[in-house]
This record gives sequence, structure tokens and C-alpha cells, in this order.
Amino acid sequence: MAYHLVRRFGPKDKSQFGKEAFSTEPEAVIRACALLAVDDNAHFVIEDDRGNVVTNDLEIRDRCKATRIP
Repeated sequence: MAYHLVRRFGPKDKSQFGKEAFSTEPEAVIRACALLAVDDNAHFVIEDDRGNVVTNDLEIRDRCKATRIP
């Protein structure tokens, strides 16, 4: 099963979207954490290959905080 990291970024009135494919959901979360480190205003969801959301933005942010080294 493939997982897709869907990223919304930019100003709300001119949002842009990006989509990247990963083999596992944790790989997509790791990529989202790296992107959040650069742009904290981005929003993410992770979808399975059927388009179902498996991880939302709040869950991703919580997981990134849990793995961050102080």
C-alpha cells in the first residue's frame, strides 16, 4: 500500500498543494516533520492509496513534537 503526504502551503487565499508518495506511513510523517522544521505554516494530511485520510495535521504535529530533541 502506498501513502501520500499531501501538503498545503502558502497564503490561505492562494494556497498551493504538493503530494509525495511513500511506502509507509511513518516515512511520510518523517518527511512532514522535516518540512515543518522549515515552514511551520504548512498543513498536512497523509492519505492511503484509496484517498482515505490516515493521519491528520494535528496527529502529525504531535508526533513531530514527541520525536524532537530538546
